[in-house]
Amino acid sequence: MIERIDASRCPACRTIVAPPASYCPHHPVAMEPVSLPGAGEIVSFTTLHSPPTGFKAPLHIALVELEGGARFVCHGAETRGLRIGSPVAIEAVGRVYYFSYLGVVDRARLFWRRAGHAGDRVNAIARSLAKRVWKG
Repeated sequence: MIERIDASRCPACRTIVAPPASYCPHHPVAMEPVSLPGAGEIVSFTTLHSPPTGFKAPLHIALVELEGGARFVCHGAETRGLRIGSPVAIEAVGRVYYFSYLGVVDRARLFWRRAGHAGDRVNAIARSLAKRVWKG
């Protein structure tokens, strides 16, 4: 299941930031709270084999972009097989964010949920895709 991530949006420029901020990084304006789906794409990633004090090696980190443009650094279990643009789910544990690959079924569910607002034809396509994914 895709969890929701707390974020904030500037009422002046519509910039979205996560984690939430009190004021816009571009304007002296108070931010409005918003909630985003905890699914995004990898923008960049690396593995630190000599991480900073307090972290265990290897430390897998990635820059993830959520829908709406919010970007932030996440920890992960591994980066093997990861690519720029890979779809990932984000989970917040306290104030630390973790990424994990979105499996085929999770991607189909996310697509189906997004497509639900676009009409019957798109819903039929999403149902067809989901059937193919679950069968094979």
